[in-house]
Amino acid sequence: MLRVKSKRVTSSASSSNLNAHGSSGSLTEEDRSAKVLVLLTGGTMAMKPNAHGSLEPCAGYLAVQMRLMPELRERRMPAYEVVEYAPLLDSGDFVPGDWKRIATDIADAHERYDGFVVIMGTDTMAYTSSALSFMLEGLRKPVVLTGSMVPFAEAYSDARRNLVMAMIFAASGGQVPEVCIFFGEKLLRGNRATKVDALSLGAYGSPNFPPLATVGVALNSRYDLALRRGPGEAATCRAFTDMETKILVFRMIPGFDDAALHRCLESRELKAVVLELYGTGTAPARRVGFIAALRVAARNGVLVVATTQCLRGGVVLSTYEVGRQLEEVGVVAAGDMTTEAVATKLAYLFGRYGGDADKVRSLVGVSLRGELSHVDTYLRPFWEKTKLLAKDNSRTVLLAPPPHARARSDSNAELAVVPKTPPPPPPPPPPSRAADLAAGLGLGLACALVLARVRA
Repeated sequence: MLRVKSKRVTSSASSSNLNAHGSSGSLTEEDRSAKVLVLLTGGTMAMKPNAHGSLEPCAGYLAVQMRLMPELRERRMPAYEVVEYAPLLDSGDFVPGDWKRIATDIADAHERYDGFVVIMGTDTMAYTSSALSFMLEGLRKPVVLTGSMVPFAEAYSDARRNLVMAMIFAASGGQVPEVCIFFGEKLLRGNRATKVDALSLGAYGSPNFPPLATVGVALNSRYDLALRRGPGEAATCRAFTDMETKILVFRMIPGFDDAALHRCLESRELKAVVLELYGTGTAPARRVGFIAALRVAARNGVLVVATTQCLRGGVVLSTYEVGRQLEEVGVVAAGDMTTEAVATKLAYLFGRYGGDADKVRSLVGVSLRGELSHVDTYLRPFWEKTKLLAKDNSRTVLLAPPPHARARSDSNAELAVVPKTPPPPPPPPPPSRAADLAAGLGLGLACALVLARVRA
């Protein structure tokens, strides 16, 4: 890891920060309602054009821009401190050691700040946010990652807005106590986000989970979807940093060389392989070499996890016969997790449980930090019977909570009992036209008989 040091470069208490009315006095930290720590790791937001016209990181540049921003002098904005890492890195250079540094800094400062902002490049931001969501155990405050597609140095830039909104959400305290990404106009769960556009200012999306907030003329928030601490979770935030790195990702393509995959899976040092399959988890099962390679992986203790190449939806191997064959050779479905979430979750689980593949296998399909939806949210074939309901004479027992459950982890969730209510009685059938005519005729005859008797 190249990074060897960091330093505090500016804060809201800087003498360059004028108060909201533009006078020479400075706002004190006591005038602000919250305080956030900004960790500047690099990325486009902190870059300037060099002599050749190419963008490169510039130490101290973003600190100067923040001291000049009138938005940050507003009393309604949080107090802040900025810590700049050295050297500033392009996100393409990030390795698990860099995740460790960020997670450790946040855990160490967790009790002194109301929230945290991490500024970095966009290319691997989803990997960093997913990794941090698992590494930060007992997190109770917002951690918001952000960056920009256009640097501050340009007249037209998304850097200013992304930074301001990330700081606002970081100051929200217990409303969003999880790792998020703010980009464009959306606040996304960090382990649900993925980069969907290389050129758009809205570069990030969350295909399988709604945004926690959307910014427009008004703020549309969904804080009811935010994670909450589960029972038995650590009372203090701590950083787990022993991430396993012996994990590979393969994307299936028609006609790939089975022998190449076979050679990779023969390694006894490899811990896990993520296979990006087609659709809901289909692969070329008629190719004997492919199935044989998966059997080699199982024999060598290599965990194989299947995810989908599709942007939306998830993997359910039992949907098709080919998927069932993959299950028989030990492949585990990743559900609707992103590739970024699957890879970093495996790195966390293998590190946390000392390489116990059976333990890891049992937890791949369990939502630990909201990274995984219940299968019913993305697949319920019309021919599939209801497998998740166990009925008796008085109640219905749900075997899993809904995907938007407020608990941070559903790994220890008990069976939820929902009282069974009898269905309402069916409404009476509407009277037919003939019945209406018969009733009217009968009523007319009755009236005529009554009148005849009165006259008599």
